[in-house]
Amino acid sequence: MLKAIVFDYNGTLVDDLDLAVESYFRAGTERGYPLDREKVRKHISQPPSAKRGIYFGAISDAEWAAIVNRRKQLYTELARSAFKLFPETEKTLTALSGRYRLGVLSNTFRSLYELLFPRHLAGLFQASLFFDEVPDPKPSPAPMRAMLQAMKIQARECGYVGDAVEDVQMARAAGVRSYGLTTGACSSKELSDAGAEWVGPDLGVLTSLLLNGTGSEKA
Repeated sequence: MLKAIVFDYNGTLVDDLDLAVESYFRAGTERGYPLDREKVRKHISQPPSAKRGIYFGAISDAEWAAIVNRRKQLYTELARSAFKLFPETEKTLTALSGRYRLGVLSNTFRSLYELLFPRHLAGLFQASLFFDEVPDPKPSPAPMRAMLQAMKIQARECGYVGDAVEDVQMARAAGVRSYGLTTGACSSKELSDAGAEWVGPDLGVLTSLLLNGTGSEKA
């Protein structure tokens, strides 16, 4: 039986796909890289270390650091007027916190999360872990295993909710049940092909599933 639900952040709790794409696009083009928004969108769910090579090729560490810093600055500027949660986010976290331990595990940076995510909802998470706090980010299972240890639960007692193939890959590698949402850049087929045990359109449908008990047991 599930005791905990851990959530991805971007594209899962926060409706920010366009912000993420635009911030990477502008950060790259400002420094002379021939990016296009469709290429950025196609690979946006990759960890930052992978996007480095895909978007910019063989660049120096100093150049990558400059791009990342500018991208974070642009994301923050854009988010001041366009940051938004998915409509079901608050209801989902509030409802599920009454039954499950909750956590958030993301390839974003903690500073962006703490700056923008509502504090009353952040207080519902018993544990959190971000890209700048792990040596080997998802799709490696290492961050998920660290979360399991922090929440003092077994893999079989945890479900992970995400919108990307990398989310599914991490969960499966860690032995955690994977719930896929088509709220980001990946399709239902891509999530299913990656091995997600359940794929649905939004947090509201998943919440009903979990509260009714039909999503908390292995089929």
